[in-house]
Amino acid sequence: MRKYFLILFFWYISNSNQAFGNSSLLSFKSEYDLALADKKAKPNMSGTFVTKAEGELFVDWVFNCDSWVSNQRMVTKFINNYGVGTVNEINYSIVEMMDGEKIDFSLEVKENAEVVSRTFGKATKSDETTVEFQLPEEGKIVFKENIVFPHQFLKEMISNLKDNKQILSRKIYDGTIPKKFFEVSAFLTDEKVAGSKEILSEKVSNEFNVVRMAFYQENLEIPIFELTQHVNLQGIVNYYRYDYPEYSLEMKLRKLTVVDIKCE
Repeated sequence: MRKYFLILFFWYISNSNQAFGNSSLLSFKSEYDLALADKKAKPNMSGTFVTKAEGELFVDWVFNCDSWVSNQRMVTKFINNYGVGTVNEINYSIVEMMDGEKIDFSLEVKENAEVVSRTFGKATKSDETTVEFQLPEEGKIVFKENIVFPHQFLKEMISNLKDNKQILSRKIYDGTIPKKFFEVSAFLTDEKVAGSKEILSEKVSNEFNVVRMAFYQENLEIPIFELTQHVNLQGIVNYYRYDYPEYSLEMKLRKLTVVDIKCE
């Protein structure tokens, strides 16, 4: 059972550490509990399907005065209908410059503690987006499309939430699938939910917007997966639900630490 579900982390970026009356995005460290969202299995044509999933997600987003730095780790144990278990581990890092014109990224995927793939690279924007890989050594690829990087997309999404706009569509590159970008359609609903007061400090706004997204690739009419997230105007996500064709995963915030950053 070899499937890797890369969390695309484009949605929680940090800026500075001010009270939520200010619109600044926060630097933070967060932890999530991961589980299978639905009890009912969704069998595929091969006859093998996931019956249980559990794990953890760790996300750090820290503003580094001239860039946004993130280290993310997800560990998931999948059990299939034959009782066979697989442990997947994904380690992902990204540095995005403040102007949104360059990212450096790295990605490592493990299955049952063995490395399946490692990728290191950078992407830069001018009139087009150029991606260069350090590992594996495969030269570079060029995207002619109008592509944005994760932080740039987040800023636009937060701005649209403030302006009560309901739809945002962009092409996004973050390196989690190294040779491809995502076409994302985001539906910004009017629905708002609250998080746990025991988890959130007074620096964190406890009003989370429900945002639903569909991710497409290669001009396909059907999304490869859909995402529901609860995000506040500081860029903090309280809840994720990833809907794949065969099953759904959800991640609930269990711990959040706001990081104080002072820039000269």
